[in-house]
Amino acid sequence: MRARETVATMRDAIAARFPNEAEIVDARMVDYDADAYEMWLETFCDTTNAAMSKRDEKAVIAHLSFVSQQLARADEDMLRAIDVAYAENMMCGLDVETKRWAWPLVPANLKRLYVAMWGEPRL
Repeated sequence: MRARETVATMRDAIAARFPNEAEIVDARMVDYDADAYEMWLETFCDTTNAAMSKRDEKAVIAHLSFVSQQLARADEDMLRAIDVAYAENMMCGLDVETKRWAWPLVPANLKRLYVAMWGEPRL
């Protein structure tokens, strides 16, 4: 595959698995180029963060598990996109109590990326 093609494929897989969230993300992306995959992924992470804020365990686990599975099979482009656009944005703006609730739900491979950027969360 050409460079970034795997990131586009991952974006499509996420959109297919989470059509309601994809509709929200797409609405927020109207001013961006169609190939702004990293921004799309970061905005998708906002929907994960919103689910965390609502303590919607089913949605949080579904999002995190799916992205974790993508990460487990990621090439270099996908790894970079997940790292910068998803893991670094994960739990952004959440209060300590919500982070404390959400952190145990985060798969180990996403935790590693988060900790590499931000360090262990203060829970």
